[in-house]
Amino acid sequence: MKRSHVLPLALAAFAGIFAAHASGCAAASKAPTQASPGGEPTSDESSGSGGEGSGSGGGGSSPSPRSDTSPAPAGTGTAAVVSAGAGTMDGVKFGMSRNDVFRVYNEAGGIIDKDYDAVLRKMQPGVQMKATEAERDNVKRGFERSVIEFKDLPTGLDSTGLRTEYSYKNRESISTLDRPGKRRIFFFIGDRLWKVYDEVKLGGAAGLGGTYKEALTKLGAQFGGAGKAVAGAPFPTTEWQDATTHMRAVDRSSEKVVGVVLEEKSTLANLPQLRSAKADDPFALDPSISAVTKGGISDPNAGGAPTATASATGKVKPPKKK
Repeated sequence: MKRSHVLPLALAAFAGIFAAHASGCAAASKAPTQASPGGEPTSDESSGSGGEGSGSGGGGSSPSPRSDTSPAPAGTGTAAVVSAGAGTMDGVKFGMSRNDVFRVYNEAGGIIDKDYDAVLRKMQPGVQMKATEAERDNVKRGFERSVIEFKDLPTGLDSTGLRTEYSYKNRESISTLDRPGKRRIFFFIGDRLWKVYDEVKLGGAAGLGGTYKEALTKLGAQFGGAGKAVAGAPFPTTEWQDATTHMRAVDRSSEKVVGVVLEEKSTLANLPQLRSAKADDPFALDPSISAVTKGGISDPNAGGAPTATASATGKVKPPKKK
């Protein structure tokens, strides 16, 4: 069976790419002067890609929990995580609400606690341990404050490599969290997780290599074959997919990152319907002006009879004969 463009275990690559997470924490624990696991930004820097703290219309607060908290249906790609046994998405599943995602990371004993426990276990009680615990708590609060909702007003993300990953006025939003070697961005439509986008630092702790080409080689080795180039993408892009999950590697070398994107295929196929509200044309005429000029603009005096004019002495001169 040809495997070059198939993703047998849809999320398997995430396991290999980000296994460096544990080693990043361990490395940090050996340096007593460095409190942050992996040396990544925390607190305020976790408040959203592109420096947007609360986003347009977001208000800096997470939305209220949805009433439907049933698990994602089988076959959404999360089953592959379980079968791989690698915890590739940290226990997060497509279909989760934002509050469910926050809970996975922020609850006692959750992902962020585990990140810091590897460091704290090797510390002696004292000032440094308290500072590390405070930093951990700031990371949690920063994650919950990182909500950006794409409502009516533009956001700072419109000038970044993420611009084509969302639309306005279609109940879309994101939350972001910095991890060792990468920034993880969770994409929601109607408070339902459907995409995870990791901005992986080239040459960083996540271990994808120093160039996009090296990243593709490592991803291809994990997926059992080279991916397929995507024609017409805004950035050079390579894809892998199976029946339920679509994965992309996006070349953003100019920003010193490679995007590793995991998407739920059923939502991807329905995006034209889910994004029914279209972006406004910034160059379009105001409707009131369009109504006035609908019949065209003309000079009321054009082609009419010549009019009399006043001379410098105040006397009216008759119009010149043609």
